[in-house]
This record gives sequence, structure tokens and C-alpha cells, in this order.
Amino acid sequence: MIRVHAVSLVALAFAAACGGSPAPAPAGSPATPTAGSDLTVAPVVVPDGPGRVADGSLASAALGVTKRYKVWLPAGYDTLPARRYPVVYMLHGLGGDETNWVESGRLDAAADALRLQAIVVMPDGDDSFYANAATAVDRDACLGRRPPFSRDQQAEDYCVATATYDDYITKDLIAHVDATYRTIALRRGRGIGGLSMGGFGALQLAMRHPELYAASASHSGVDALLYAGPHPYVAGQVVLHDQAALRSRVGGPIADLVRTIFGTDAANWRGHDPASLAGGLKDGDLALYLDAGSEDELLLHDGAQYLHDLLLERGVHHEWYLGPGGHTFAFWAQRIDDSLAFFTRELAPASP
Repeated sequence: MIRVHAVSLVALAFAAACGGSPAPAPAGSPATPTAGSDLTVAPVVVPDGPGRVADGSLASAALGVTKRYKVWLPAGYDTLPARRYPVVYMLHGLGGDETNWVESGRLDAAADALRLQAIVVMPDGDDSFYANAATAVDRDACLGRRPPFSRDQQAEDYCVATATYDDYITKDLIAHVDATYRTIALRRGRGIGGLSMGGFGALQLAMRHPELYAASASHSGVDALLYAGPHPYVAGQVVLHDQAALRSRVGGPIADLVRTIFGTDAANWRGHDPASLAGGLKDGDLALYLDAGSEDELLLHDGAQYLHDLLLERGVHHEWYLGPGGHTFAFWAQRIDDSLAFFTRELAPASP
């Protein structure tokens, strides 16, 4: 039984960003297939050597600014011009930026160790929760102060004209990546993952846009946006935030940020909540990977267990890990191998 109770929002905190040095610019002309095209499925020869991390940028119509991203290109990308690759989008957490997965999460090392034959795109998503915000932004006011949750990011890189980050990821970024790199531009060639706020973003974007993504992975994500308790998690005794809680001013700056993004209408929260959206999933609709550290300082492992149980109740097969670790890059750097391997299993292979 799930009870709904008026309680204050739990303040969330997420890992801060790390700086990074520039990498070589992307190379290689795109060769993008159209939907329904026949892709040859054959054993893929994996070239020797590491992949490489490159810098990219795009002018986003959704945000009204230019945004940067990192991209990991697999071994052979520059020497096998006919090969097309699945794409994995990996999202950062609150206070982070496009450098986090490489600088702190060892994504490139994990991809090299797996000999991954996929393109990995790491965009800058600011503190957006990867959603179209319910509240308009004031860019001029934003430019007059430092980003609130980042030690390193500059206001010029953070402030946008319009905070429609769902459109930025699902429309602008995907279109740009498919036009710039040799991708398999089909649902079965596209996955999305992330950590913390980015884990939330990966799940809700994949569930809200089932035509775009075949697989989604959440590392220590906000997997149940409305989860209020109990802590520790107890199956059958879940308490969810109700309308009164969403309108409360209690909770601190992060709770205020979340209300700015999702507003005070419970229907909009449910429309972005992975645990609520999971109610519409059938087995086989979306490949899912979830993990969390059992010592998560933000108690996000409790909401993750709730989503895990909801999926089990619906008979939706998924990969699940709960084990030692906190809400830190030490945990995520250990688990990135598992999510990249998951995407390798679930997405279309590189071709030919």
C-alpha cells in the first residue's frame, strides 16, 4: 500500500564539477542512415588502441545559447570511415558539467577497457534536471551572479535564454550528433544514462520519449522524484509527496530549484517522475539499468529500491545493483563499466 502524506521536500545535494583540459576537435564525416534502413549485422572487428575524447559545441535553439559537450570516439572511428556506431548520451549531476564523466568518472578508461564500439556524448546540462522548466528564466539576472551549485562553472557558460532542456537534449543535441558523427540514427542505436540528477534525467527522458531511446541507465539517480520515505526503505510503506508538500517553502535552495523547474502542480511532477512513468511500462518497452550505493548520503538508494520494486511488480525486467558505496564518484567510477556493458548488450552493434 502506498500512502500519500504532506511532508517537506528532502533537500538533495549532488557532486560538484571538475575542470578539464581541451581535447582534439571531432573528425569524420557523418553517414547517417534513415529510419527503417537495413543495417548489416555482422561480426565487428575492434581495432587496437584507445578511443579519444574530443570537444564539441552546438547552437541550441531550445536554450538560445551555444553549449559545449565532450564526446568519446571509439578506436577505429578515424580509420574506418564506413562504420556507423550506436550512441550513448551520459548526463552529469547537479553542479556538474560536460567534463565530469571523463575527469572524475573514468568513463574513457572504462570504455577503452571494454573496447567499446559506440560513441559516448557528454553534454552540459547545467542544473536543469534535463526538463523544460515551468518558470521562465531571467538571463540578465543570472549573468550577474555565480552558478549556485558549481565551484568552477562561469555564468556565461551556465545562463540560458530559455530553460527548455528537454528540447535541448531530445531535439537539438540528437539532431546535431546525428548530423556530425557517423551514428546509427535509429531508436535501437540510441541509449541515455547519467548519475544523480543525470540518472533522473536519463530515466525520465527515455520514458517520456520512447520513440528515441532503446535503453536507459541511472547511477544513484533521483529515481522516484516524489518519494518522501520511509528511510530506510520498507516495501509497502512508501510515503509520497502530495500537493501541499510541493507548494511548501521548506527544504532549502535545492528544493527551491526543483520547484522552479517543476512548478507546484503535482501532475507535472508525476509527468517527470520515473517511478510514476514506470506505471506505463510493459516488459520489453525499454531496457533499464539501475544502481545505487547502500550508504548514499542523500538516501537516494531508498527511492531507487522503490522503483526497482515497482518494476518487479509490473514484470518489467531490468538490471539492478545495490551495494557498498556513497553518493560519490568513487562509486560511479566503479559502476560505469557495468552501464557501458549494459548499453553494449542492449543497443544495435556498430556496423559494418
